[in-house]
Amino acid sequence: MDAFVFPQGSQGCSRKCESSFCAVPPLLRYGKYCGILYSGCPGEKPCDALDACCMVHDHCVDTHNNDYLNTRCNENLLSCLDSVSPAGPTFPGNECDVGQTTSVIRGVIETAVLAGKILHKRDDGQ
Repeated sequence: MDAFVFPQGSQGCSRKCESSFCAVPPLLRYGKYCGILYSGCPGEKPCDALDACCMVHDHCVDTHNNDYLNTRCNENLLSCLDSVSPAGPTFPGNECDVGQTTSVIRGVIETAVLAGKILHKRDDGQ
């Protein structure tokens, strides 16, 4: 899930648009920025609109101390996903269905939002 896409450096970074395991959240690789422990290298342009959403999310998480349950970052990603057209342009060689991949990412991020609200509430002593 992209909420758990770790920023550049944790396991290398991607310079290539990929599309594999599109319906399997732990293994999903989409574009350069969508997937667990998967992110684009600094300065790499996203492969398409969905990948751009993941890139912005990666940057947000990175600037929030790698808090993958950061509610703001995750809710912003959900809003961005709303703007991704399943029939929109994608990158050459993409083997993933953009609509299905967006749904998979959405499911994971919705779970992360819920977990973040619960855990951060506990962190605040509430």
